[in-house]
Amino acid sequence: MKKAINLLIAVSVLHLVMLGAGCKKDKAQKDPDKDTKGLYSFSNTEYTGIANVGNHYFPRPLSLRFGAKDSVTAWSHLTLSVWRRGDVNGKITKVEEDDQGFTYVTILFDLPGDEQYNSPQVYRISADKKTITGGSSPIISMVDMKLFPKDAPSVVGVWAQPEHPGWFPDVNVTYFLERGVTNYKQNGEFILIAFDPALNFSEKFKQDGSRITFWGVNPLVTANKITSIPYYGVLSADGKILYVDAYEFSAVRITTSLSTSNYYGPRGVTPWLIRQ
Repeated sequence: MKKAINLLIAVSVLHLVMLGAGCKKDKAQKDPDKDTKGLYSFSNTEYTGIANVGNHYFPRPLSLRFGAKDSVTAWSHLTLSVWRRGDVNGKITKVEEDDQGFTYVTILFDLPGDEQYNSPQVYRISADKKTITGGSSPIISMVDMKLFPKDAPSVVGVWAQPEHPGWFPDVNVTYFLERGVTNYKQNGEFILIAFDPALNFSEKFKQDGSRITFWGVNPLVTANKITSIPYYGVLSADGKILYVDAYEFSAVRITTSLSTSNYYGPRGVTPWLIRQ
């Protein structure tokens, strides 16, 4: 009888050990009362790149930022039954780490009006914290997301698709100037707002880390009128690529869900510009 009881205790202990061997609390989780810099090992970080966001048919630019504690913001254009431009707020509900050092973060996004889609999203951060994967459609499923540097590279400069001048003509070529405005070249010539003397057409832009809000330009919609189209972009982690997308599609000249040809760029591919 005594041997049977000892065997039962041993089996129970082994079962508990096995349950705890999978995922456990984040090893780098900090004491918020002693360390105000962040609650988790990935706190105050940002991941940028592209992700399947909402019901759009190709990946969209995305910036995912973790706050000091449990707050998260996903910055993109999330379209379900409601359009959301910019920040989608979320909250971390669970953090676990496995024996290989991967961190699993469960996030519940705040999607009023789209509660039927609002399931917890589980993301996996690599052991070196350089990449994040996971999530599920139709909310936010990562495609290619990497850790963005804390010292964000400036977007100031010239961005284009030099080998494909016909692609994404609203934004190809865009000059981001230090004074906070953009100029545009199309068909090899600057778009002008005045001709004598020549004055380049310009629009304002704003940079917040990796997040760029700016305008695309379509001068062909109405004769003698330049149409500005709201765009947004996200810088890649190395600062060499600007993934772009439009916030409004009535006059846009990039591939969209309604595109029937590759005239304005390859279908099913996130529009992108290359730093020149």
